[in-house]
Amino acid sequence: MNDSTPPRRRTARPLPPRRAPRFPPPALPEDPAGLSTRLVALAKERGFVAAGILAAESATTHDTCLSWLGGGYPGEMTFLERDAAARARFDEVLPYTRSILAVAREVTAAGPGNVAKYARGEDYHVVVRRELKAVARAFAPLAPPGTHFRVAVDTAPVLEREVAVRAGLGFIGKNGLLIVPGIGSHVVLGELLTDLVLAPTAPPLAENALDRCGACTTCLTACPTDAFVAPRVLDARRCLSYLTIEKRGPFSAEEERAVAGLLFGCDICQDVCPWNRLRHPEGALSDAGAHLDPKELAALDEETFLRRFGRTALFRATASGLARNAAAALTRDPAGRS
Repeated sequence: MNDSTPPRRRTARPLPPRRAPRFPPPALPEDPAGLSTRLVALAKERGFVAAGILAAESATTHDTCLSWLGGGYPGEMTFLERDAAARARFDEVLPYTRSILAVAREVTAAGPGNVAKYARGEDYHVVVRRELKAVARAFAPLAPPGTHFRVAVDTAPVLEREVAVRAGLGFIGKNGLLIVPGIGSHVVLGELLTDLVLAPTAPPLAENALDRCGACTTCLTACPTDAFVAPRVLDARRCLSYLTIEKRGPFSAEEERAVAGLLFGCDICQDVCPWNRLRHPEGALSDAGAHLDPKELAALDEETFLRRFGRTALFRATASGLARNAAAALTRDPAGRS
């Protein structure tokens, strides 16, 4: 499919017939606004740089998601289509979902490397899940009896960026990523779903809420593989993050050239963004985990891979995927310099 081919309309596979919910919702609280204020404060006490509450109405960007899936842009990420119908309704994740706490945690890694900043150190899924569970435990005594919670971090069928915008955390940049004003886009997201009625902490979205980039197209033009079909429309099949993380099997010759020595992920469209310059200035020194030795990875066995990367985001690439990426890097530079 070339870029001029219009996306075909994709209809999500229907969900199975609904069964009776597992539990009833709790009673209405006396002070939903006060509870929202306290829940947001607890999230910030646990290190989240932005937090907000939204009412768990139906997802507003579900049709956009279906159109993107219909364009074939997800490539081999078939799980996105499998869960497409569930993404329309938050109560598919937690029965009787009434409110959602959306949070953003800053990625503090700095400097260039052959590993994307968010993947350096402990797996962010583990960190965000752990901290959100701590928030839920601290908040539970304040909630009415019978209140239920569920933590979601990337793997649940939730349209996370929509949730974050509706909760007032930020806006969507032309690279399709959430930008938190004053922080930038180097953040990871999480959600705490609850069947408790809480007061939203952000006003309803204005029509231009997704367009605060103005005329800037720096992220689009900086992409070395022209992976953006249009502002906020990514053809994942050409994205370096997709190629080094989600793609299975060997690279084509063109893909191998495009990867250009990267071993896991890509930060280019974020690093050039003006919203990120204060937090991630050019010339910042690389931190621990920024560079991996492709010669070591090319010979990595499964046991060593699990021991070394089992609790990091790099686990997603699989041992064979990292070895493939390393082999491509060595083809580019047999000395293994990064």
